[in-house]
Amino acid sequence: MTSIGNRLVANVAAADGKTAASMLLNFCSSTGIVVTNKLVMDRCEFRFATTLTFFHFVATYVLLLVAAAVGVFEKKALPLKETAKLAAGSMGFVVLTNLSLQYNSVGFYQVMKVMTTPTVVVIEALAYAKVLEAPLRLALVPVCLGVIFTAATDFRLNAVGTAFAVAGVLVTSFYQIGAGTLQRSLDCSALQLQLYTAPMSALFIMPFVPLFDNWRPSSPASIWQYEFDQTNMLLIGLTGVLAFLVNVSIFLVIGRSSAVSYNTLGHFKTCFILVSDFVLFHRPLDVRSAAGILMTMVGVFWYTHLKLDKVRREKEAAAQPAAVQLEPVVSRNPNGSGEEEQQALTKGERN
Repeated sequence: MTSIGNRLVANVAAADGKTAASMLLNFCSSTGIVVTNKLVMDRCEFRFATTLTFFHFVATYVLLLVAAAVGVFEKKALPLKETAKLAAGSMGFVVLTNLSLQYNSVGFYQVMKVMTTPTVVVIEALAYAKVLEAPLRLALVPVCLGVIFTAATDFRLNAVGTAFAVAGVLVTSFYQIGAGTLQRSLDCSALQLQLYTAPMSALFIMPFVPLFDNWRPSSPASIWQYEFDQTNMLLIGLTGVLAFLVNVSIFLVIGRSSAVSYNTLGHFKTCFILVSDFVLFHRPLDVRSAAGILMTMVGVFWYTHLKLDKVRREKEAAAQPAAVQLEPVVSRNPNGSGEEEQQALTKGERN
């Protein structure tokens, strides 16, 4: 983790002030929302993940309106039919992600999120015949083995949490494929797209809130009996602000930093979240569990290194001058004798 930190510091030092601030905001908000959500669910005993997700969508929408008003981004009219489909997917993956966090340890929750990449690879291979190169496929092997090892040794492993985690990975994978395709086809930024999807996701999730969470007034464990004291309200409100900041900071970091910087930052966030499970949430220091997490991270680093190297090589190849194409050109002598001679001329030139 020290080497990751050194790389991150080097990247930040090489960046300008705004880029460094964007990276710091992304790190704090991305790690902060996972830790704060878990604190709200465990320490504050607010075990209403679907209700919390509904609040996040509403808070994100309101704060996006504020961001657009102050000029962070410009509003753009988008077709409702396409964005509604994406909003439904967004609702599904965020709800399942929060339910996974509620029922699982932070470590298991985080390594299962890593499984999104192999799942996307499988879906694209089956649905779009997009086959990954052999070295990249090989790099995903330790990722999958590490997740299996971590799951088998997790101190809070349970059937309900595992079901939510697996469902979350599947829905998130389909959502990521759809979101990327839609954003490119609509030629819009992530914030412009979220301004449409966030309120629709909030509307779509409303019927499911009383189904997944206890809203029965007669039940002693219902949300109506929950003690909304000052501390609990502050932490719940903070999760809404962090949910918004995650979206904004991703937009800012991707626009300002390189792919290497962004991925290094992502690795550092993952390591920090995994460490927080041991420090803040009392995960036992089990060698087998730690080995599973380490194996997962090795695979993640290996895969990212190969992916970035592939991107670099493709850019270098694209920057190379195109090979000169020669074509035979027939020229006739001015005397009209019909004599032909072949001249190798560069395409586009004429003698």
